[in-house]
Amino acid sequence: MKERWISDLSKCEPRNAIGRDGSPGEWIAVDYQAEPCPHFDGSGVMIFGVPGSDAPPLRIPIDVDGWHEIRIGIFYGMGAGTVEDRVLLARLTGDAAYTRFYRESYVERKDGHYPWKSLRWFDLAEVFWKSADLTEQDIIIARPPKGEECGMETNLAYVRLVPMKQGAVEGVSAERPTPETHRLIANFDGGNIRRRGSCTREDFLSEFQAIRDSDFDIVLHAMARGTITLYPSRVGEFVRPQGFHRGGRILRECVRRGRDPLAEVIEAAHECGLKLFPQNRLVGVGIPTRHQLEDFGGKLMKDHPEWRCTYHDDEPLRHLSLAFQGVRDFHVRLMREWVEDYGADGVNVIFSRSFPFVYYEEPVRARFEEIYGEDMSGVPPEDVRSQKTRATFVTEFLREIRSMLDDVGREQGRQISSCYLVPIQNSPANLPEDASRTGLGECLFNALDVREWIGRDLVDYLVLHIHMYEEHDGTYMQPRIREFTQLARNTSTRVFADMYPRRMPPRKYREIAISYYDAGADGLAFWDFQNRHPRASEIAFVKRLGHVKDLPEWKTKGRDYFRVIPLRRLDGFLTSREFARPHDG
Repeated sequence: MKERWISDLSKCEPRNAIGRDGSPGEWIAVDYQAEPCPHFDGSGVMIFGVPGSDAPPLRIPIDVDGWHEIRIGIFYGMGAGTVEDRVLLARLTGDAAYTRFYRESYVERKDGHYPWKSLRWFDLAEVFWKSADLTEQDIIIARPPKGEECGMETNLAYVRLVPMKQGAVEGVSAERPTPETHRLIANFDGGNIRRRGSCTREDFLSEFQAIRDSDFDIVLHAMARGTITLYPSRVGEFVRPQGFHRGGRILRECVRRGRDPLAEVIEAAHECGLKLFPQNRLVGVGIPTRHQLEDFGGKLMKDHPEWRCTYHDDEPLRHLSLAFQGVRDFHVRLMREWVEDYGADGVNVIFSRSFPFVYYEEPVRARFEEIYGEDMSGVPPEDVRSQKTRATFVTEFLREIRSMLDDVGREQGRQISSCYLVPIQNSPANLPEDASRTGLGECLFNALDVREWIGRDLVDYLVLHIHMYEEHDGTYMQPRIREFTQLARNTSTRVFADMYPRRMPPRKYREIAISYYDAGADGLAFWDFQNRHPRASEIAFVKRLGHVKDLPEWKTKGRDYFRVIPLRRLDGFLTSREFARPHDG
Protein backbone atom coordinates (compact mmCIF):
# COMPACT_ATOMS: atom_id res chain seq x y z
CA MET A 1 0.00 0.00 0.00
CA LYS A 2 1.27 3.45 -0.91
CA GLU A 3 0.94 6.70 0.93
CA ARG A 4 -1.74 9.02 -0.30
CA TRP A 5 -0.97 12.74 -0.49
CA ILE A 6 -4.00 14.98 -0.87
CA SER A 7 -2.29 18.11 -2.13
CA ASP A 8 -4.78 19.63 -4.57
CA LEU A 9 -7.18 21.11 -2.07
CA SER A 10 -9.10 23.03 -4.73
CA LYS A 11 -11.03 19.76 -5.06
CA CYS A 12 -12.52 20.01 -1.57
CA GLU A 13 -16.28 20.18 -1.32
CA PRO A 14 -18.25 22.31 -1.86
CA ARG A 15 -16.19 23.41 -4.86
CA ASN A 16 -18.06 26.72 -5.09
CA ALA A 17 -16.62 27.70 -1.68
CA ILE A 18 -13.09 27.82 -3.15
CA GLY A 19 -11.84 30.58 -5.40
CA ARG A 20 -8.73 32.44 -6.44
CA ASP A 21 -9.57 36.05 -5.61
CA GLY A 22 -10.79 35.96 -2.01
CA SER A 23 -14.44 36.67 -2.72
CA PRO A 24 -16.84 36.62 0.24
CA GLY A 25 -17.77 33.10 1.34
CA GLU A 26 -14.71 31.54 -0.29
CA TRP A 27 -11.42 29.96 0.63
CA ILE A 28 -8.45 31.17 -1.45
CA ALA A 29 -6.65 28.56 -3.54
CA VAL A 30 -2.92 29.09 -4.27
CA ASP A 31 -0.60 26.93 -6.39
CA TYR A 32 2.68 25.74 -4.90
CA GLN A 33 5.63 23.47 -5.61
CA ALA A 34 7.38 21.93 -2.59
CA GLU A 35 10.56 19.91 -2.29
CA PRO A 36 9.65 16.47 -3.69
CA CYS A 37 9.30 13.63 -1.17
CA PRO A 38 8.80 9.89 -1.57
CA HIS A 39 5.30 9.35 -2.96
CA PHE A 40 4.88 13.10 -3.59
CA ASP A 41 6.16 15.16 -6.52
CA GLY A 42 5.74 18.37 -4.52
CA SER A 43 3.03 20.02 -6.59
CA GLY A 44 -0.22 21.12 -5.04
CA VAL A 45 -2.86 23.74 -4.37
CA MET A 46 -3.06 25.00 -0.80
CA ILE A 47 -6.04 26.87 0.59
CA PHE A 48 -6.33 29.88 2.89
CA GLY A 49 -9.22 31.08 5.02
CA VAL A 50 -8.97 34.74 5.96
CA PRO A 51 -10.73 36.74 8.69
CA GLY A 52 -14.10 38.12 7.68
CA SER A 53 -14.45 35.82 4.69
CA ASP A 54 -17.28 33.72 6.12
CA ALA A 55 -15.66 30.76 4.40
CA PRO A 56 -17.68 27.62 5.29
CA PRO A 57 -16.30 24.27 6.48
CA LEU A 58 -14.90 22.08 3.70
CA ARG A 59 -15.01 18.33 3.23
CA ILE A 60 -11.87 16.55 1.98
CA PRO A 61 -12.81 13.21 0.37
CA ILE A 62 -10.05 10.76 1.29
CA ASP A 63 -11.23 7.56 -0.44
CA VAL A 64 -9.11 5.11 1.56
CA ASP A 65 -9.97 2.16 3.75
CA GLY A 66 -8.32 0.75 6.84
CA TRP A 67 -5.89 2.17 9.37
CA HIS A 68 -3.70 5.12 8.44
CA GLU A 69 -1.51 7.70 10.10
CA ILE A 70 -2.83 11.19 9.36
CA ARG A 71 -0.30 13.96 8.90
CA ILE A 72 -1.15 17.58 8.17
CA GLY A 73 0.96 20.12 6.22
CA ILE A 74 0.49 23.83 7.00
CA PHE A 75 2.13 27.00 5.64
CA TYR A 76 2.75 29.65 8.31
CA GLY A 77 4.50 32.34 6.27
CA MET A 78 2.48 35.51 5.83
CA GLY A 79 2.57 39.28 5.70
CA ALA A 80 5.82 41.03 4.93
CA GLY A 81 7.97 37.92 4.95
CA THR A 82 7.20 36.83 8.51
CA VAL A 83 6.26 33.52 10.10
CA GLU A 84 3.08 33.91 12.12
CA ASP A 85 0.58 31.76 13.94
CA ARG A 86 -2.41 30.38 12.10
CA VAL A 87 -5.20 28.16 13.34
CA LEU A 88 -6.78 25.21 11.57
CA LEU A 89 -9.78 23.21 12.80
CA ALA A 90 -9.97 19.64 11.53
CA ARG A 91 -11.94 16.52 12.33
CA LEU A 92 -12.86 13.20 10.84
CA THR A 93 -16.52 12.78 9.99
CA GLY A 94 -16.72 10.28 12.84
CA ASP A 95 -15.25 12.68 15.42
CA ALA A 96 -17.51 14.49 17.86
CA ALA A 97 -15.56 17.76 17.64
CA TYR A 98 -12.72 19.56 15.90
CA THR A 99 -9.04 19.35 16.81
CA ARG A 100 -7.05 22.60 16.68
CA PHE A 101 -3.67 23.02 15.03
CA TYR A 102 -1.34 25.91 15.92
CA ARG A 103 2.19 26.72 14.87
CA GLU A 104 4.55 24.85 17.18
CA SER A 105 6.84 27.75 17.98
CA TYR A 106 9.26 27.78 20.88
CA VAL A 107 11.25 30.35 22.86
CA GLU A 108 14.85 29.20 23.15
CA ARG A 109 15.60 30.92 26.46
CA LYS A 110 12.55 29.24 28.00
CA ASP A 111 12.02 25.99 26.14
CA GLY A 112 15.38 24.81 24.79
CA HIS A 113 17.21 24.74 21.49
CA TYR A 114 15.30 22.88 18.78
CA PRO A 115 16.42 24.38 15.45
CA TRP A 116 14.80 21.61 13.46
CA LYS A 117 11.42 23.00 14.58
CA SER A 118 12.23 26.49 13.30
CA LEU A 119 10.33 27.62 10.23
CA ARG A 120 11.68 29.91 7.55
CA TRP A 121 9.42 32.06 5.45
CA PHE A 122 9.03 29.49 2.66
CA ASP A 123 8.61 26.31 4.73
CA LEU A 124 5.73 23.92 5.25
CA ALA A 125 5.31 22.38 8.70
CA GLU A 126 4.09 18.78 8.75
CA VAL A 127 2.65 17.42 12.01
CA PHE A 128 1.41 13.98 12.97
CA TRP A 129 -2.22 14.17 13.98
CA LYS A 130 -3.33 10.64 14.87
CA SER A 131 -3.83 7.06 13.69
CA ALA A 132 -7.36 6.03 12.73
CA ASP A 133 -9.46 3.62 10.73
CA LEU A 134 -10.45 5.79 7.76
CA THR A 135 -12.98 3.40 6.24
CA GLU A 136 -15.99 5.46 5.09
CA GLN A 137 -14.56 8.62 6.62
CA ASP A 138 -13.63 12.03 5.25
CA ILE A 139 -11.86 15.01 6.79
CA ILE A 140 -13.69 18.24 7.60
CA ILE A 141 -11.73 21.47 7.98
CA ALA A 142 -12.96 24.84 9.18
CA ARG A 143 -12.03 28.29 10.39
CA PRO A 144 -12.73 29.35 13.98
CA PRO A 145 -16.19 30.97 13.90
CA LYS A 146 -15.80 33.27 16.93
CA GLY A 147 -13.50 34.52 19.64
CA GLU A 148 -10.11 36.13 19.06
CA GLU A 149 -9.14 33.22 16.82
CA CYS A 150 -11.48 34.71 14.21
CA GLY A 151 -8.78 37.29 13.57
CA MET A 152 -6.25 34.61 12.64
CA GLU A 153 -5.76 33.17 9.17
CA THR A 154 -6.21 29.49 8.35
CA ASN A 155 -4.13 27.40 5.98
CA LEU A 156 -3.92 23.82 4.81
CA ALA A 157 -1.31 22.74 2.26
CA TYR A 158 -1.83 18.99 2.18
CA VAL A 159 -3.00 15.89 3.99
CA ARG A 160 -0.70 12.87 4.04
CA LEU A 161 -2.21 9.44 4.72
CA VAL A 162 0.27 6.69 5.57
CA PRO A 163 -1.16 3.13 5.54
CA MET A 164 -0.37 1.10 8.64
CA LYS A 165 0.74 -2.51 8.69
CA GLN A 166 -0.96 -4.97 11.01
CA GLY A 167 1.83 -4.76 13.57
CA ALA A 168 1.50 -0.98 13.74
CA VAL A 169 -2.27 -1.25 14.20
CA GLU A 170 -1.73 -3.72 17.03
CA GLY A 171 0.74 -1.26 18.53
CA VAL A 172 -1.91 1.48 18.56
CA SER A 173 -4.31 -0.93 20.24
CA ALA A 174 -1.70 -1.74 22.88
CA GLU A 175 -1.32 1.97 23.65
CA ARG A 176 -4.96 2.48 24.49
CA PRO A 177 -5.50 3.80 28.01
CA THR A 178 -6.12 1.49 30.94
CA PRO A 179 -6.82 2.26 34.61
CA GLU A 180 -3.09 1.77 35.21
CA THR A 181 -2.12 4.42 32.62
CA HIS A 182 -4.59 7.09 33.76
CA ARG A 183 -1.81 9.17 35.31
CA LEU A 184 -2.11 12.57 33.61
CA ILE A 185 -3.77 15.83 34.68
CA ALA A 186 -4.57 18.63 32.19
CA ASN A 187 -4.74 22.12 33.68
CA PHE A 188 -6.98 24.50 31.71
CA ASP A 189 -6.24 27.58 33.78
CA GLY A 190 -8.47 29.93 31.81
CA GLY A 191 -6.52 31.37 28.90
CA ASN A 192 -8.81 30.01 26.21
CA ILE A 193 -12.10 31.77 26.96
CA ARG A 194 -11.81 34.98 24.96
CA ARG A 195 -9.54 33.37 22.38
CA ARG A 196 -11.99 30.66 21.38
CA GLY A 197 -15.33 32.16 22.30
CA SER A 198 -16.82 28.85 23.44
CA CYS A 199 -20.61 29.02 23.31
CA THR A 200 -21.83 25.76 21.79
CA ARG A 201 -21.79 22.12 22.80
CA GLU A 202 -19.17 21.35 20.17
CA ASP A 203 -17.00 24.27 21.30
CA PHE A 204 -16.66 22.76 24.76
CA LEU A 205 -16.06 19.28 23.37
CA SER A 206 -13.29 20.60 21.14
CA GLU A 207 -11.30 21.64 24.21
CA PHE A 208 -11.00 17.99 25.20
CA GLN A 209 -11.11 16.26 21.81
CA ALA A 210 -7.32 15.98 21.57
CA ILE A 211 -7.17 13.94 24.80
CA ARG A 212 -10.23 11.77 24.33
CA ASP A 213 -9.29 8.10 24.89
CA SER A 214 -5.89 9.04 26.29
CA ASP A 215 -3.88 8.64 29.50
CA PHE A 216 -5.39 11.88 30.81
CA ASP A 217 -7.65 11.20 33.77
CA ILE A 218 -8.45 14.61 35.26
CA VAL A 219 -9.05 18.10 33.89
CA LEU A 220 -8.56 21.11 36.18
CA HIS A 221 -10.65 23.88 34.66
CA ALA A 222 -10.70 27.55 35.72
CA MET A 223 -14.15 28.43 37.03
CA ALA A 224 -13.38 31.12 39.61
CA ARG A 225 -10.91 33.94 40.16
CA GLY A 226 -11.22 34.44 43.88
CA THR A 227 -14.82 35.53 44.45
CA ILE A 228 -15.54 36.15 40.73
CA THR A 229 -16.97 33.14 38.91
CA LEU A 230 -16.89 32.22 35.24
CA TYR A 231 -20.41 30.81 35.39
CA PRO A 232 -23.69 32.13 36.89
CA SER A 233 -23.05 31.18 40.52
CA ARG A 234 -25.47 31.56 43.42
CA VAL A 235 -22.51 32.03 45.76
CA GLY A 236 -19.94 34.04 43.83
CA GLU A 237 -20.32 36.94 41.43
CA PHE A 238 -20.66 36.12 37.75
CA VAL A 239 -17.94 37.94 35.83
CA ARG A 240 -19.09 41.22 34.30
CA PRO A 241 -18.90 41.60 30.48
CA GLN A 242 -15.61 43.51 30.48
CA GLY A 243 -14.05 41.32 33.18
CA PHE A 244 -11.57 38.42 33.08
CA HIS A 245 -9.46 40.03 30.38
CA ARG A 246 -12.58 40.65 28.26
CA GLY A 247 -13.72 37.03 28.48
CA GLY A 248 -16.79 37.97 30.48
CA ARG A 249 -18.68 39.08 27.40
CA ILE A 250 -18.24 35.65 25.83
CA LEU A 251 -19.25 33.82 29.01
CA ARG A 252 -22.38 35.93 29.33
CA GLU A 253 -23.24 35.31 25.69
CA CYS A 254 -22.95 31.59 26.41
CA VAL A 255 -25.44 31.90 29.26
CA ARG A 256 -27.75 34.04 27.12
CA ARG A 257 -27.87 31.12 24.69
CA GLY A 258 -29.03 28.84 27.49
CA ARG A 259 -25.71 27.17 28.34
CA ASP A 260 -24.05 27.24 31.74
CA PRO A 261 -20.25 27.17 31.21
CA LEU A 262 -19.57 25.03 34.29
CA ALA A 263 -22.26 22.49 33.43
CA GLU A 264 -20.97 22.39 29.84
CA VAL A 265 -17.33 21.69 30.70
CA ILE A 266 -18.31 18.95 33.14
CA GLU A 267 -20.57 17.27 30.59
CA ALA A 268 -18.00 17.62 27.80
CA ALA A 269 -15.21 16.19 29.98
CA HIS A 270 -17.35 13.23 30.98
CA GLU A 271 -18.23 12.53 27.36
CA CYS A 272 -14.49 12.36 26.62
CA GLY A 273 -13.86 9.99 29.54
CA LEU A 274 -12.34 12.65 31.84
CA LYS A 275 -13.02 13.78 35.39
CA LEU A 276 -13.58 17.51 35.85
CA PHE A 277 -12.36 19.49 38.85
CA PRO A 278 -13.43 23.19 38.81
CA GLN A 279 -10.51 25.42 39.72
CA ASN A 280 -10.11 28.61 41.73
CA ARG A 281 -7.08 30.90 41.53
CA LEU A 282 -7.18 33.06 44.64
CA VAL A 283 -6.28 36.27 42.85
CA GLY A 284 -6.07 39.64 44.50
CA VAL A 285 -6.61 43.14 43.21
CA GLY A 286 -4.09 44.12 40.53
CA ILE A 287 -2.48 47.46 39.88
CA PRO A 288 -4.26 49.85 37.48
CA THR A 289 -5.86 49.07 35.14
CA ARG A 290 -6.67 45.74 36.81
CA HIS A 291 -7.55 47.23 40.17
CA GLN A 292 -11.35 47.15 39.96
CA LEU A 293 -12.96 45.27 42.83
CA GLU A 294 -15.69 44.20 40.40
CA ASP A 295 -13.12 41.98 38.68
CA PHE A 296 -10.63 41.21 41.46
CA GLY A 297 -11.88 40.79 45.00
CA GLY A 298 -15.52 41.50 44.38
CA LYS A 299 -18.22 42.36 46.86
CA LEU A 300 -16.58 40.30 49.58
CA MET A 301 -13.47 42.50 49.59
CA LYS A 302 -15.53 45.66 49.13
CA ASP A 303 -17.75 44.85 52.11
CA HIS A 304 -14.91 43.53 54.26
CA PRO A 305 -11.68 45.45 53.65
CA GLU A 306 -10.66 44.30 57.14
CA TRP A 307 -10.36 40.75 55.76
CA ARG A 308 -7.38 41.58 53.57
CA CYS A 309 -3.87 40.35 54.23
CA THR A 310 -1.64 42.91 55.97
CA TYR A 311 2.03 43.55 56.51
CA HIS A 312 3.51 43.59 60.02
CA ASP A 313 2.62 47.31 60.34
CA ASP A 314 -1.06 46.78 59.31
CA GLU A 315 -0.59 48.16 55.79
CA PRO A 316 -2.97 46.18 53.53
CA LEU A 317 -2.03 43.81 50.71
CA ARG A 318 -4.12 43.15 47.64
CA HIS A 319 -5.38 39.72 48.74
CA LEU A 320 -8.11 38.40 50.99
CA SER A 321 -6.69 36.39 53.89
CA LEU A 322 -7.60 32.81 54.75
CA ALA A 323 -6.94 33.74 58.37
CA PHE A 324 -10.51 35.07 58.49
CA GLN A 325 -13.34 32.61 58.93
CA GLY A 326 -15.61 34.63 56.63
CA VAL A 327 -13.17 34.28 53.72
CA ARG A 328 -12.79 30.54 54.24
CA ASP A 329 -16.54 30.08 54.60
CA PHE A 330 -17.16 31.84 51.29
CA HIS A 331 -14.77 29.59 49.38
CA VAL A 332 -16.11 26.42 51.00
CA ARG A 333 -19.67 27.42 50.03
CA LEU A 334 -18.51 28.07 46.48
CA MET A 335 -16.89 24.64 46.22
CA ARG A 336 -19.96 23.03 47.73
CA GLU A 337 -21.92 24.49 44.83
CA TRP A 338 -19.51 22.84 42.39
CA VAL A 339 -19.93 19.34 43.79
CA GLU A 340 -23.46 19.49 45.21
CA ASP A 341 -25.30 21.38 42.47
CA TYR A 342 -23.15 20.61 39.42
CA GLY A 343 -21.83 17.14 40.25
CA ALA A 344 -18.17 17.98 39.71
CA ASP A 345 -15.78 15.10 40.38
CA GLY A 346 -13.60 17.13 42.71
CA VAL A 347 -12.30 20.60 43.55
CA ASN A 348 -9.03 22.34 42.79
CA VAL A 349 -7.33 25.36 44.37
CA ILE A 350 -4.18 26.94 42.95
CA PHE A 351 -1.69 27.61 45.74
CA SER A 352 1.20 28.02 43.30
CA ARG A 353 0.13 31.57 42.41
CA SER A 354 -1.42 34.60 44.15
CA PHE A 355 0.69 34.80 47.32
CA PRO A 356 0.22 35.52 50.15
CA PHE A 357 -2.77 33.58 51.42
CA VAL A 358 -2.06 34.52 55.05
CA TYR A 359 0.44 37.05 56.40
CA TYR A 360 0.45 39.32 59.50
CA GLU A 361 -3.27 39.78 60.10
CA GLU A 362 -4.62 40.22 63.64
CA PRO A 363 -5.79 36.56 64.03
CA VAL A 364 -2.34 35.38 62.95
CA ARG A 365 -0.51 37.64 65.38
CA ALA A 366 -2.86 36.59 68.18
CA ARG A 367 -2.21 32.91 67.53
CA PHE A 368 1.54 33.47 67.33
CA GLU A 369 1.54 35.29 70.67
CA GLU A 370 -0.58 32.54 72.22
CA ILE A 371 1.91 29.89 71.08
CA TYR A 372 5.24 31.66 71.47
CA GLY A 373 4.51 34.44 73.94
CA GLU A 374 5.86 37.31 71.86
CA ASP A 375 4.71 39.95 69.39
CA MET A 376 4.79 38.55 65.84
CA SER A 377 5.05 41.99 64.21
CA GLY A 378 8.78 42.01 64.87
CA VAL A 379 9.32 38.45 63.61
CA PRO A 380 10.50 38.22 59.98
CA PRO A 381 8.58 36.04 57.51
CA GLU A 382 11.66 33.81 57.15
CA ASP A 383 11.30 32.69 60.77
CA VAL A 384 9.96 29.12 60.73
CA ARG A 385 7.73 29.90 63.71
CA SER A 386 6.05 32.64 61.66
CA GLN A 387 5.63 30.32 58.70
CA LYS A 388 4.12 27.51 60.75
CA THR A 389 1.69 29.88 62.44
CA ARG A 390 0.47 31.28 59.14
CA ALA A 391 0.22 27.77 57.73
CA THR A 392 -2.24 26.66 60.43
CA PHE A 393 -4.93 28.82 58.85
CA VAL A 394 -4.47 27.32 55.39
CA THR A 395 -4.54 23.85 56.94
CA GLU A 396 -7.82 24.75 58.66
CA PHE A 397 -9.16 25.81 55.27
CA LEU A 398 -8.27 22.41 53.79
CA ARG A 399 -9.82 20.66 56.77
CA GLU A 400 -13.06 22.59 56.20
CA ILE A 401 -13.01 21.68 52.50
CA ARG A 402 -12.46 18.01 53.36
CA SER A 403 -15.36 18.03 55.80
CA MET A 404 -17.66 19.60 53.20
CA LEU A 405 -16.61 17.12 50.49
CA ASP A 406 -17.23 14.21 52.84
CA ASP A 407 -20.68 15.55 53.77
CA VAL A 408 -21.73 15.95 50.14
CA GLY A 409 -20.13 12.64 49.22
CA ARG A 410 -22.13 10.78 51.87
CA GLU A 411 -25.35 12.41 50.62
CA GLN A 412 -24.56 11.51 47.00
CA GLY A 413 -22.98 8.12 47.63
CA ARG A 414 -19.59 8.91 46.10
CA GLN A 415 -16.03 9.87 46.93
CA ILE A 416 -15.21 13.49 46.04
CA SER A 417 -11.55 14.38 45.65
CA SER A 418 -9.44 17.44 46.36
CA CYS A 419 -6.51 18.66 44.30
CA TYR A 420 -4.05 21.42 45.24
CA LEU A 421 -1.16 22.96 43.33
CA VAL A 422 1.91 24.00 45.33
CA PRO A 423 4.97 25.94 44.12
CA ILE A 424 8.27 24.18 43.43
CA GLN A 425 10.64 26.50 41.57
CA ASN A 426 14.09 25.98 40.12
CA SER A 427 15.36 29.31 41.42
CA PRO A 428 12.86 30.60 43.99
CA ALA A 429 12.65 34.36 44.09
CA ASN A 430 12.62 36.26 47.39
CA LEU A 431 13.44 33.17 49.47
CA PRO A 432 16.40 32.99 51.83
CA GLU A 433 18.93 30.27 51.09
CA ASP A 434 17.94 28.04 53.99
CA ALA A 435 14.25 28.05 52.93
CA SER A 436 14.91 27.52 49.23
CA ARG A 437 16.90 24.31 49.64
CA THR A 438 13.83 22.11 49.84
CA GLY A 439 10.46 22.02 48.17
CA LEU A 440 8.77 21.55 51.53
CA GLY A 441 10.60 24.63 52.80
CA GLU A 442 9.40 26.71 49.87
CA CYS A 443 5.83 25.60 50.48
CA LEU A 444 6.02 26.37 54.20
CA PHE A 445 7.42 29.83 53.43
CA ASN A 446 4.13 30.41 51.58
CA ALA A 447 2.01 29.10 54.51
CA LEU A 448 1.53 25.68 52.90
CA ASP A 449 2.30 22.95 55.43
CA VAL A 450 2.18 20.07 52.98
CA ARG A 451 3.60 17.65 55.55
CA GLU A 452 0.55 18.33 57.71
CA TRP A 453 -1.84 18.06 54.74
CA ILE A 454 -0.57 14.62 53.83
CA GLY A 455 -0.42 13.40 57.42
CA ARG A 456 -4.06 14.39 58.00
CA ASP A 457 -5.39 13.04 54.65
CA LEU A 458 -6.43 16.51 53.50
CA VAL A 459 -5.21 16.24 49.89
CA ASP A 460 -5.97 13.52 47.36
CA TYR A 461 -3.99 14.92 44.41
CA LEU A 462 -0.96 17.05 45.17
CA VAL A 463 0.43 18.78 42.05
CA LEU A 464 4.01 20.03 42.35
CA HIS A 465 4.03 23.08 40.11
CA ILE A 466 7.65 22.85 39.00
CA HIS A 467 9.06 25.94 37.28
CA MET A 468 11.85 24.57 35.10
CA TYR A 469 12.93 26.51 32.04
CA GLU A 470 15.49 25.80 29.32
CA GLU A 471 16.33 22.31 28.13
CA HIS A 472 16.74 19.69 30.88
CA ASP A 473 16.19 15.99 31.52
CA GLY A 474 14.32 16.21 34.83
CA THR A 475 17.07 14.80 37.06
CA TYR A 476 17.76 18.16 38.76
CA MET A 477 14.30 18.17 40.35
CA GLN A 478 14.30 14.55 41.51
CA PRO A 479 15.48 15.31 45.09
CA ARG A 480 12.67 17.85 45.58
CA ILE A 481 10.06 15.51 44.14
CA ARG A 482 11.25 12.72 46.44
CA GLU A 483 10.62 14.94 49.47
CA PHE A 484 6.93 14.78 48.68
CA THR A 485 6.67 11.25 47.29
CA GLN A 486 8.38 9.81 50.35
CA LEU A 487 5.97 11.69 52.61
CA ALA A 488 3.00 10.43 50.59
CA ARG A 489 4.10 6.78 50.55
CA ASN A 490 1.42 4.52 52.07
CA THR A 491 -1.03 7.44 52.34
CA SER A 492 -4.11 8.44 50.34
CA THR A 493 -2.22 11.31 48.64
CA ARG A 494 -1.06 10.91 45.04
CA VAL A 495 1.77 13.18 43.92
CA PHE A 496 1.86 14.66 40.40
CA ALA A 497 4.79 16.58 38.91
CA ASP A 498 4.14 19.47 36.52
CA MET A 499 5.91 19.17 33.16
CA TYR A 500 7.91 22.26 32.23
CA PRO A 501 8.85 23.90 29.91
CA ARG A 502 5.50 24.25 28.19
CA ARG A 503 6.89 23.59 24.68
CA MET A 504 9.07 20.53 24.05
CA PRO A 505 9.47 17.78 21.45
CA PRO A 506 8.43 14.22 22.37
CA ARG A 507 11.96 13.06 23.24
CA LYS A 508 12.24 15.73 25.97
CA TYR A 509 8.82 14.92 27.39
CA ARG A 510 9.91 11.28 27.55
CA GLU A 511 13.20 12.04 29.34
CA ILE A 512 11.57 14.25 31.96
CA ALA A 513 8.66 11.87 32.49
CA ILE A 514 11.04 8.97 33.16
CA SER A 515 13.00 11.13 35.64
CA TYR A 516 9.89 12.20 37.51
CA TYR A 517 8.46 8.68 37.67
CA ASP A 518 11.83 7.45 38.93
CA ALA A 519 11.54 10.05 41.71
CA GLY A 520 8.27 8.43 42.78
CA ALA A 521 5.71 10.67 41.07
CA ASP A 522 2.36 8.93 40.66
CA GLY A 523 1.58 10.99 37.59
CA LEU A 524 2.26 14.09 35.53
CA ALA A 525 0.42 17.41 35.21
CA PHE A 526 0.40 19.99 32.43
CA TRP A 527 -0.10 23.67 33.20
CA ASP A 528 -1.57 25.91 30.48
CA PHE A 529 -2.98 22.92 28.66
CA GLN A 530 -5.37 25.12 26.69
CA ASN A 531 -2.30 26.33 24.79
CA ARG A 532 -0.60 22.93 24.60
CA HIS A 533 -3.21 20.71 23.00
CA PRO A 534 -3.17 22.57 19.62
CA ARG A 535 0.53 21.59 19.32
CA ALA A 536 -0.49 18.39 17.57
CA SER A 537 2.88 16.67 17.12
CA GLU A 538 3.66 17.05 20.82
CA ILE A 539 0.25 16.12 22.22
CA ALA A 540 0.17 12.96 20.10
CA PHE A 541 3.04 11.76 22.30
CA VAL A 542 2.13 13.51 25.56
CA LYS A 543 -1.26 11.81 25.75
CA ARG A 544 0.52 8.44 26.16
CA LEU A 545 2.88 9.50 28.97
CA GLY A 546 0.91 7.43 31.46
CA HIS A 547 2.43 4.28 29.92
CA VAL A 548 5.22 4.21 32.50
CA LYS A 549 6.44 0.72 31.65
CA ASP A 550 6.69 1.49 27.93
CA LEU A 551 8.58 4.78 28.15
CA PRO A 552 12.08 3.23 28.33
CA GLU A 553 11.40 1.45 25.02
CA TRP A 554 10.05 4.54 23.25
CA LYS A 555 13.42 6.11 22.46
CA THR A 556 12.51 6.89 18.86
CA LYS A 557 8.76 7.23 19.20
CA GLY A 558 7.55 10.65 18.11
CA ARG A 559 10.76 11.72 16.38
CA ASP A 560 8.99 11.79 13.01
CA TYR A 561 5.91 13.60 14.32
CA PHE A 562 7.20 16.94 13.02
CA ARG A 563 9.16 17.84 9.91
CA VAL A 564 9.79 20.79 7.63
CA ILE A 565 9.39 20.69 3.85
CA PRO A 566 10.76 23.70 1.90
CA LEU A 567 8.70 25.37 -0.80
CA ARG A 568 10.34 25.86 -4.20
CA ARG A 569 7.61 27.93 -5.79
CA LEU A 570 4.56 29.71 -4.36
CA ASP A 571 1.80 31.39 -6.34
CA GLY A 572 3.93 31.09 -9.47
CA PHE A 573 7.06 32.72 -7.99
CA LEU A 574 10.37 31.08 -7.23
CA THR A 575 11.22 31.15 -3.52
CA SER A 576 15.01 30.97 -3.81
CA ARG A 577 15.80 34.22 -5.63
CA GLU A 578 17.06 37.49 -4.20
CA PHE A 579 13.72 39.33 -4.07
CA ALA A 580 11.49 36.32 -3.44
CA ARG A 581 10.58 37.32 0.08
CA PRO A 582 7.79 39.91 -0.09
CA HIS A 583 8.59 43.45 0.90
CA ASP A 584 7.61 47.02 0.10
CA GLY A 585 11.02 48.58 0.39
